[in-house]
Amino acid sequence: MYPFLHLLNDGSLFIFADRSSEIFNVTSNCTIKTMPDLPGMHRTYPNTGGSVMLPLHMENNYEPEIMICGGGQAQAVDSRCDATCGRLKPFSVEPRWQITAMPEPRGMVEAVLLLDGTVLWLNGCQQGAQGFGLATEPALEALIYNPRRGNWSISGRSVIPRLYHSVALLLLDGTVLIARSNPNEMPITMSQVDVRDQSKAFPTDFRVEIYTPVYLRGANASSRPTDIKLSDRTYTANSTFEIEFIIRSKLETLDIILYSGGFVTHSVHMGQVMIYLEHSGWRVSNTGQTKVKACMPKGVKIAPGPYVVYVVANGVPGIGEFVTFKL
Repeated sequence: MYPFLHLLNDGSLFIFADRSSEIFNVTSNCTIKTMPDLPGMHRTYPNTGGSVMLPLHMENNYEPEIMICGGGQAQAVDSRCDATCGRLKPFSVEPRWQITAMPEPRGMVEAVLLLDGTVLWLNGCQQGAQGFGLATEPALEALIYNPRRGNWSISGRSVIPRLYHSVALLLLDGTVLIARSNPNEMPITMSQVDVRDQSKAFPTDFRVEIYTPVYLRGANASSRPTDIKLSDRTYTANSTFEIEFIIRSKLETLDIILYSGGFVTHSVHMGQVMIYLEHSGWRVSNTGQTKVKACMPKGVKIAPGPYVVYVVANGVPGIGEFVTFKL
């Protein structure tokens, strides 16, 4: 139940269940390649961890890499969760899981791709499992993983347990919306919480939080690129388009990112896509008006539908712009 699913850049699917995974061809309805098992505990329901396809870059020919973290041993309140993570390049000649570990164990952990290329891992528990009344020891810290450096850090902490049925999504302004938690068979209000009864130990939570990544903290919040305009809103695989924006400081680095937040259900987040688009050299006027041409990545297959284009100037994102991709 609830396997992890990611669309790879050749149009095939990466499917992961428990500890096993494969590349699946939808057109021929057959398995193309079987991956080695991921070491550690169970990784999907009822001891689900989290999964994400790391950002796709031109510098590595847009080769996909999957990262899976967390999990657990059994569907029980005393089941200790897993802290280990695996990274895998499914198109390698001999794929092998590269193992790292979160600073703490996590079940029902959720990954969100951030616009600086790092991954935010949050929500879930350190003991217990998916299901009603089974999660204990809520995990409250926001963990940041840097794929380039391979290191972890803690960057923020909540006071709200986010357990079964929680959700986290990147917003247009580059912050992260964190919401919901319903670890109970029926809704439990704050007044009904009873720590002596595990089925009522945590409330059904309707509160919403905003997580602000490092790239928007402090002075960064006032140095966004503004007045972003796209020459077109509908793209195909070979589209080239022009972007205009205003920046008030010297432009030293620029990323144009195509982003899809994927889909979430039952504390399982799948299908996120983050692609660094190729772009030409930029032109900046005396007033800060900047123009640059970007193009969709050739040879990378993505699903049709809505995406967001982000302009990230000097590491700080502007407000994202919705676009549509067509086959």
